Amino acid sequence: MQFLRRLLVLLICLSGSGASITPAGAFEAGFVTLSLIDPVENGPMPAIIVYPTAAAPASTSLGPFTIAAGKQSPPAAGRFPLIVLSHGTGGSMLGHHDSLVAFARAGFIAAAVEHPRDNFRDDSGFATDLQLFGRPHHIKALIDGVLAEPAIGPLIDRERIGMVGHSAGGYTALLVAGAQPDFTLQDAYRAAVAVDPYRKRADAAGGKRFKPDLKPVADARVRAIVLLAPALGYLFDARALADVKVPVIIYRPSADEMVPHPWSAERIVNFLPQKPEYVVLAGAGHFVFLAPCSWSFWLMARSICSDPSGVDRSAIHTRLNADLIAFFNKVLK
Repeated sequence: MQFLRRLLVLLICLSGSGASITPAGAFEAGFVTLSLIDPVENGPMPAIIVYPTAAAPASTSLGPFTIAAGKQSPPAAGRFPLIVLSHGTGGSMLGHHDSLVAFARAGFIAAAVEHPRDNFRDDSGFATDLQLFGRPHHIKALIDGVLAEPAIGPLIDRERIGMVGHSAGGYTALLVAGAQPDFTLQDAYRAAVAVDPYRKRADAAGGKRFKPDLKPVADARVRAIVLLAPALGYLFDARALADVKVPVIIYRPSADEMVPHPWSAERIVNFLPQKPEYVVLAGAGHFVFLAPCSWSFWLMARSICSDPSGVDRSAIHTRLNADLIAFFNKVLK
């Protein structure tokens, strides 16, 4: 079986154009970690790259997570698209590890960064410019870092780069694609929405500026984006989204307890200059996009591991990951 798998990998790599579509499951997954420098404050910025390998299946424990990838497994030969991932507020570069692995097995290189001052260790940048303007700078540095990685960078097809963002990561993906948030629009949102789980923290933070000259940055290397339960959609209207010209797919969980509807996903759908693909996950909550939790991790983080009654996170991820792979294979030609 291993011989047949290696033969299949070889045939795929020799099959011609770098724009060819790789069958899902053609590879196993390997990974390396990166120690990047935060371009905003010059501190440490950890990241992970998950990539296709012809090595035997492996799993690795990293803190509370077990990812289905081998540490430093030899990368498969070939030219692969790159997908970068941005986690939500207070999240982790490993929060979507199953999706990173699914991309690698399907012939993508996937990378995620841990956003400085907006992660599970330190969220002191919440609702400040470090979060609202700094995040797209982190993604730009992540792409630079992956392309510069000696063993992985040469394998990447630089014309085929996409991005996935969850919650605040969805907001980040919009900025990377050219959106310009308009903070005057939040007054209408505040008047209309009485209950917002993040309101108290955001008001306390008061939009503090640590870096008065810091501005959002776009990255034209990103050719398509996926927004999973995007947050902060009320900061965008048609003018703010006018420069987003890449293909977009948006997922909204209908029972989202963190992002009030219709002020984010629905609003983005209505104001984008080109209508995106739009998927509503019936009955699902905000955190359904995080990787299914082990029992031990569920005991540590019930609020993000628990789903509404009748929602099967594992089944949703099987379909979601397949659909994301199909989307990027279609649009990153």
